[in-house]
Amino acid sequence: MEDTGSFLPGDFERQYEDLFAEALAEGEITSQERHRLDLAASALGLDADRVRRLENALLNAYEAHAAITLVERVDPSSLADIEPHTRRPDSGMDVDDDRPTPVSFLAPIPDENAVLHERFETCGRAKDLDGQFCTAAVLVRRKQATRAETRLFEAHRAQIPSRPARSLTTEAWGRLFHPDEERTTGDVFAVIASAALLGRISAMRRDRSLPVLDPEKKHEPHSSTISAVRAIAWAAATLGLRTPPIFVDAAEPLSFEIVPALPPAIRVGGPMLSGQSATQLAFHCGRQLTWLREEHFVCTLVPSIAYLEEVFLAAMSIGAPHVELLPEVRARIALVAEAIMPVLDEPRLARLQQQVAKFIAQGGRTSLRRWAQAAEWTALRAGLLLCGDLQTACDAVTGEANAQDRVRELERFWASEDATFLRHELGTAVAT
Repeated sequence: MEDTGSFLPGDFERQYEDLFAEALAEGEITSQERHRLDLAASALGLDADRVRRLENALLNAYEAHAAITLVERVDPSSLADIEPHTRRPDSGMDVDDDRPTPVSFLAPIPDENAVLHERFETCGRAKDLDGQFCTAAVLVRRKQATRAETRLFEAHRAQIPSRPARSLTTEAWGRLFHPDEERTTGDVFAVIASAALLGRISAMRRDRSLPVLDPEKKHEPHSSTISAVRAIAWAAATLGLRTPPIFVDAAEPLSFEIVPALPPAIRVGGPMLSGQSATQLAFHCGRQLTWLREEHFVCTLVPSIAYLEEVFLAAMSIGAPHVELLPEVRARIALVAEAIMPVLDEPRLARLQQQVAKFIAQGGRTSLRRWAQAAEWTALRAGLLLCGDLQTACDAVTGEANAQDRVRELERFWASEDATFLRHELGTAVAT
């Protein structure tokens, strides 16, 4: 399996951070503890300069609350939904460029159902049975299908997810990303995600709000008898992502929770442990695992678009120190930048500088709310691709905020050339 972009925290984060954070939690670091930390750093192969940079980052996050600490849990799929549409005070950069796209009133708006009927006929002439099936699924759900469209849909609708013949590749993921998800913005977040996680964990340790994962509740997919656990591993392999540590807690009220840990883990709650079909599990697992991609992971660490903006601007100030920011904005993001900067080793800093330069060269504009919304739609597309059943996916989002928008995006994807291409790539397309 090709790893298509799993978020992977560095080795230094998994080991030295734990030791230093434990020492901080006990109060002032004594000479004995200092000696123990120095021995640990030497054993891990960390030079003195690297240790100093790591400790500075942890201290900034620990003492100054540069990372985000929360009372409520973060739900990345609702990040854009809860954000008000009012603009924040200008930062000096167009990082909240959410101006509407101009609409031409000269061209008539096409009838979507008529376009779908035409696509069904076009796919038929091209002998594209899978394109016909997916398009018919949308028309059937809208109750706009002809008899021929209904017959074809019913003849090929599966009761369980199809078995993929292969995993998605990085190239295929390019077709799975929602078109509105600006890739350069995501690339910036991908570079600093590891540093953001480190700061978040450090600050949560200070507040004693860091979730505790019970080792006895950890499940290994190859030996677990719980369907949800096995479904997560299956979905990860299909999407070309690494399977995260999985913990099961029947008393947990949330269906899934991405837990900030090193490495990040998934906690499966009671709602996913019974009453879920294989198709439903496939949709939910595909959707959740999308947030464990490196460009999306930062959405699991922040409670609102405002905080997401601060992280992005901090990354910009590190990648391009000369970038023009209002003085009050630079002061506001200074703590975040000071917690991120020391964690970035030379290769990551070079990568960040490259991505920031690319962002500026492309105009330096983005709407983080629109980007977060598009990331959620990418997650929905991944879930639908894995479960293979439009009605199941639409039913799953019916009770959520902005459900109509989610359903519309699911329908548009399923009747698109991207969906058919990806189903052929996986080997799950309907064949003659």
